[in-house]
Parts: sequence; C-alpha cells; structure tokens
Amino acid sequence: MSALLLLTISCNSPSPKIIRPQIQNLVKAIAKDGVFKSSGVGFAGVKTDQWRRFEKLSSLATTEELEDLTDHNNSVVRCYAFVALADKKTIDLYPIVVKHLKDTAKVNTFIGCIVSSSRTGEFFLDNVNPEYSDSTGYRLTKTEMASIDSILIFDKSITLSAKYNLLTTLKPNSRYYNRLKELAVHENCPEATLALARFRNKNDIVIIKNLFRQERNETCAIHAAREFPDTSFYPLLVKVFENEWGKKLYDYQKWRILYQALAKYPTSKTIELFNRTIKCSDSFRRETLGADLIIAIRKYPNSLYKPFENKIKLDSFDLDAIKNGMNSED
Repeated sequence: MSALLLLTISCNSPSPKIIRPQIQNLVKAIAKDGVFKSSGVGFAGVKTDQWRRFEKLSSLATTEELEDLTDHNNSVVRCYAFVALADKKTIDLYPIVVKHLKDTAKVNTFIGCIVSSSRTGEFFLDNVNPEYSDSTGYRLTKTEMASIDSILIFDKSITLSAKYNLLTTLKPNSRYYNRLKELAVHENCPEATLALARFRNKNDIVIIKNLFRQERNETCAIHAAREFPDTSFYPLLVKVFENEWGKKLYDYQKWRILYQALAKYPTSKTIELFNRTIKCSDSFRRETLGADLIIAIRKYPNSLYKPFENKIKLDSFDLDAIKNGMNSED
C-alpha cells in the first residue's frame, strides 16, 4: 500500500514552475549562508540576516513557488520553503512530507542557542508533527500520522531516525507483527525487537536473548525485558547489573532502565541488588543510582519495595530528576 501511495504522489507531482528572479536572488543568498537559522539565535536572541531573507521569501513567494522550492537542490532552501508553506497553511503538506521521507540530505541548524544538524526529511516531518512542534502552523492529522507510521515501518528504504524513534514507543498492533519480526531478525533492528517485546509472545524470547549478547544493543535489550518480564531474562539482567556495578563510569540511560526492568521481578535477589545500591559507601553512586531506583519502584510498585522509599536521601537536584523521570518512557 505504501509503495502505491508513493508512486501516486510521484506521478501526480506538478512540473517545475518558473521561479521569478526576485525569488531566485533570495534563494541564492539563503543557500550561500548554508544554515537554517530561527527567528532569534544565541543567548541574546539575535535576529539574523538569514531569518530576514526567510521572512522576505515567505512574504513575496507564491504558494506555487514555495512548493517548487521544497525540491530545490539546497537542503536549507528546501527547509525554509517548507516552513513558509506550513506557516501559510494554504495547501495540504502531507504529500510533500511523504515525498521527502527518503530525503536524507543534511541540514545544519541554529535554533535558539542550539547549533545542530538534521536530515531534511526529518526536519519536514518534525515541523508538522503535532506531538513535536509547538508552532501555530500546519499540522498533520492523526490519520495522516498513522499513515506515515505505516510507511516508515514497511518501506525498507527509509532510514530516518523517525523510523527508529517510532519503534521504541510503538504499541502492539497485529498488522505490524510480521514486519517487526522481519526488521528484528533479518534487518538487525534492535528497536524492532523492543517493539516486538510488547506483544509478549513466547516465540520471540530467543530474539530478545540474542539482543543481550550484543553489547552495543544491551540497553535496548533491557528495555525489551521491562516490556516483557519473562523469567528467562532475569539472569541476564542480573549479569548486566554486576558488570555495570564494576565499572567506574556510568551509562546513565542503561542504569535507569535497568532498575525499572529489575523492579518487574520482585524477588529476594532484586532486593539484594537494591540494598547494595542504598548501602553503597560511594555517596555519588548511592545518590545518583538511588534516584533511578526511586523512579523504578514508583513506576512499578510492590510491597517489598516500600522500605526503600525512606532509606534513600536525595538532594533537590535528584528530586527534580525523579520528577522528570516519572514522566519519561525511560
């Protein structure tokens, strides 16, 4: 279905329009600058010449010119044209977003105080995704987002981060199961294994176990065990704990999700590991990991864990971390 949709959009794309010289000059200057800059950059929120060019482009260019410029050979020009169209809200941007899901060209950005980079297709999608963007411009509908989710999952040629971000939060849906298994087994996609774990299918246990054998994907494997707390994963989680405990450096993301996964197994061994945390003589380790432990036992409470609440003393910074952690998927 997704391939047919992409083909239809491609066949129905309008032929290139003639861009007026005045617009061409603006476009050349935007391309020469080479960075997508927001309305205010730096701590002082300075308005740049690049943003002034964008404002002029948005004001002078027709909808047809802007639509044509979303296919310009310069990624910064494509992004500014797309934002201008989103601000105007005069045309349906869904076909343009779908068309650019394979647009992996790098675009450098300077937004507020943050200098970063993205891929153009990612930039397009994020700017109209109702969950990510807070502007008042064009927004994709829930139906359109669901359609894009399907395209991201089923189209093997799409490599945007959006595809893998989607898989980390994807809820179990039977129509996706076979494709997720294909991604996990044949395309070596750890995020797909995490999505697969949410089905809690005993036939997938071996796939999750294999993920534990890949050190680079260990955090994803722990996530999967949290989603599917089968007893066969518990010894692997304990092994990860022991390995990480012996290290001087902290993988903060791994520790946080590890405590949550262990909390799904209220056993005497889990209590032992939690006690080791709160009795640690290293105050930094005790407080840092103690905050992650508190998040875990509050997310996944059990009567065995109640004594730990009063045994962990934390400062205001750690308390803020707990508050944020309670609202996070991690």
